[in-house]
Amino acid sequence: MVIRGAIAFMAMLLLLSFAGAQKKAPEKSQAKSQKNNIATSPPRVSLSPRFSPGQSFRYAMEFETTTATSQSGLAKDPQGPSKLVITWDATILLEVLPTEASAPGSIRLRTTYEKSTAHVTSDTFDPAAAATEEQYQKLEGKAVEFTLDASGKVISVSGLPEIVDGEKAVQAAREWIAQLDTGSGAPAGGVTVGQTWSSEQPASLPVAGMVWRTESEYLRDEVCHPPNPEAPPAPSSAESAANPELPETCAVILTRLDLVRPKPVRNSTPEEYRKSGVQTAGKWEGSAQSLSYISLRTGLAVSVTQTGTEEMHVTLTTQHNASMRYAGTILSRSQVALVADDPHGK
Repeated sequence: MVIRGAIAFMAMLLLLSFAGAQKKAPEKSQAKSQKNNIATSPPRVSLSPRFSPGQSFRYAMEFETTTATSQSGLAKDPQGPSKLVITWDATILLEVLPTEASAPGSIRLRTTYEKSTAHVTSDTFDPAAAATEEQYQKLEGKAVEFTLDASGKVISVSGLPEIVDGEKAVQAAREWIAQLDTGSGAPAGGVTVGQTWSSEQPASLPVAGMVWRTESEYLRDEVCHPPNPEAPPAPSSAESAANPELPETCAVILTRLDLVRPKPVRNSTPEEYRKSGVQTAGKWEGSAQSLSYISLRTGLAVSVTQTGTEEMHVTLTTQHNASMRYAGTILSRSQVALVADDPHGK
């Protein structure tokens, strides 16, 4: 199932987006960074994890997608649900593996689904609901291994066929993973409170020329997992070092994502569709916002919450002039948190 693969794969992306070394940011980010240096020269911090072979970290995840769609034309299904809600709960173990002698400076990570349960509801009877829930259940015990080079670029991955269905889905996942090093990297040399940076990543959609534009801002330092917005200020780094019992301090990162088309395209049909004799037309809009807490001490993502929405109106037409119209919205909500009893890794 496409939705199952997408959600399960995005869970890994949320973790791995913080697993690579810091990369060079666009010129816009560099210019703002230089301006900050001239003004106040605040201390810079690294948002990259400090991994060591043998460490392991456990994350609890909750993902919910609400899909409201309608189809007409060639693939119309009058009995299919128009609204589908999938809630997925999972626990993922992230392990740092020994590096290979042939790849000095690299990082090997393994993510294992220790727990995976889902609940599916729809506005009409959906005979596929039970099968979908079973597919999520089967993720338990599955693992995917990644190797990142010294710059944070993913250079190899194994285990994807066990996570996503079909050769095309596996290939799409590989392409996404290959772009992780450009997806959310903070500027090289560290960042300071108040600094912003941006990046763009191609979007794999039935409409050509679309990219996900990401704008991130380092809002403040705050106690990790604050109990409420009125929580007292986080202790200084010196106080934390002197008293290890003090709460962990995190960098709070606000990220906004928007689906945009940077420049006009002559043909709205992606190349892979044209090769199949299909023409596409229409629009696809999307936006999301996430709030991340990154440990200043370890660089690990302590928690990430995200909400997003997509809206589409797309028509696909075959070379025989048969068409299918697809319209709807997708609402998503996710929460990822480092399990409390594994705060420092093992």
